[in-house]
Amino acid sequence: MSHRLRKLVRVIDGLAQAAAACLVGLMVTVVFAQVIFRYGLVRPIFWADELARYLFVWIAFIGAAVAMGGRLHYGFDYVTEMCPFPMRRAISLLMSLLAMGFFVLCLIAGLEGVRIVSAQKAPSLQISMGWVYAALPVGSALMLVYLVEQALLEPEQKIPVQSLE
Repeated sequence: MSHRLRKLVRVIDGLAQAAAACLVGLMVTVVFAQVIFRYGLVRPIFWADELARYLFVWIAFIGAAVAMGGRLHYGFDYVTEMCPFPMRRAISLLMSLLAMGFFVLCLIAGLEGVRIVSAQKAPSLQISMGWVYAALPVGSALMLVYLVEQALLEPEQKIPVQSLE
């Protein structure tokens, strides 16, 4: 089971990283085109700022999830590193469960938010605002996937936390 779970999470991770990269590329292209049109051609693209803002929201949520999968978020583990391994494992599991609870709440609230705003249209793009608000439940679901993987597979092997040093 752990092999299948790890493989599934790696596929999801690859898709999330590819999506984030595509969104960043699209945002850079839109902003660059807006600068050229606004200052070079003096004919601004009226929807570019709005699209860039919405792309940034999606990039933030997907990027945060990818960072969680890679264990790249900051953590304070000074006290837990001094504890014996069984206690460290218990603390790690407790923190994972608390984080999972938080992201389940974010997922539920995000889905409700999407439902509430889905009839509203974005001013310039004229798309449903549900697409913009969907970044929260999608990002929360991705973070839940990574947390479940880390909580279930951590006892099998000690995965080191990546350091920025």
